[in-house]
Amino acid sequence: MGVHSAPKRIGFILTPNYALMSLASAVEPLRAANDLAGRELYRSSFYSVEGGFVPSTAGGGFDTAPLSVVGQHGEDSTLDMAFVVAGGNPMLYDNSALVRSLRSLVRRQVGLGGISGGAAILARSGLLSGRRFTVHWAHIGPLAEHDPELLIERALYVIDRDRCTCAGGVASLDMMCALIAREHGSAFARDVS
Repeated sequence: MGVHSAPKRIGFILTPNYALMSLASAVEPLRAANDLAGRELYRSSFYSVEGGFVPSTAGGGFDTAPLSVVGQHGEDSTLDMAFVVAGGNPMLYDNSALVRSLRSLVRRQVGLGGISGGAAILARSGLLSGRRFTVHWAHIGPLAEHDPELLIERALYVIDRDRCTCAGGVASLDMMCALIAREHGSAFARDVS
């Protein structure tokens, strides 16, 4: 794996009614990669618009920092990639503070991702324009009606430049293993998987 570099900082932005399996399937490969490498390759952190405990639809959840702190406290609070994690009906989710924060992340060259319905939030916010992406199958039709120009693909995951999206559930694991393979090789990603 070559020269030791700083850990890649991955933020997970939780929205109400996210599915715990989708989030866990994204976080666990990062933890496994750290364990197998014997050092911290990835540093995960959890955010929400307001901060505090955010329960999943299964009841369990995560304590989150407010999204407004990203980048406010020097190097320790910057991110390389931020994933919006959403469930329920993200076509109805409307939070202008989240959209402002996501646009701020883009200006700071933070890559964006959507897990399950998270891609629908990114697309509705104009942050997937001109990018190929996927989303949970239940949201494909409504998104295509919302904007027929969107480049929606029926796939488990899609990586298009600095945008990474997946259909949710265990597709999150496949996407994260693809990202790990990109950075650390396919043999290492297979071990993680």
